[in-house]
Amino acid sequence: MKTTESQSRGPFWALLALTGLPFMLALYFFYNPDMLTGLTTANKGQLLTPARQVPQMTLQTLDGKGFDTSALKESWALLLVSPSACDTECEKNLFLLRQIRLAMGENRKRIHRLMLLTDTNNLDQLKQQLEPYEGTRMITGSPDDRQQLLSLLETGDLPPNGRIFTIDPQGKIILAYDLDPNWKDILKDLEHLLKVVQL
Repeated sequence: MKTTESQSRGPFWALLALTGLPFMLALYFFYNPDMLTGLTTANKGQLLTPARQVPQMTLQTLDGKGFDTSALKESWALLLVSPSACDTECEKNLFLLRQIRLAMGENRKRIHRLMLLTDTNNLDQLKQQLEPYEGTRMITGSPDDRQQLLSLLETGDLPPNGRIFTIDPQGKIILAYDLDPNWKDILKDLEHLLKVVQL
């Protein structure tokens, strides 16, 4: 009887391996591009290896509500880093985040927009500037918490201020973009990622 049951389950496990293996390989090589010696990776942004885990902490939004970083899990996020004095470049990036999310169509529901503030000096003015970008969560916190996050976002000699980052559904920072990024590059990366990782 046990032999018969094992034989009947054989095709099931074979089918599971055939359908799941390509997904697991694609995800593995996306996060480990160094394993693909001699080949180029599909991502347009700078792939952070290893990916950097956002620590568990409670930050604050501009309306004073708590923002638990565990909320970053189970969805994708585009994160913009900026001082509270949001200049022309900052507003341009906020516009880009909004338009990129809209361009994702139905998949936009899987993407959050975040803006990490490096200071809290101009919050009243910032609230007025943010009205056209409703849906973007502005997050801040204690100086120590902010510094902890900013240190995670440093890549080489480039500070995080003014840059855009991608956070995956595990709460890991995986991609970084240079200042004044090409919105098409960010969009292509997101389309690729959401195709590979189906939640």
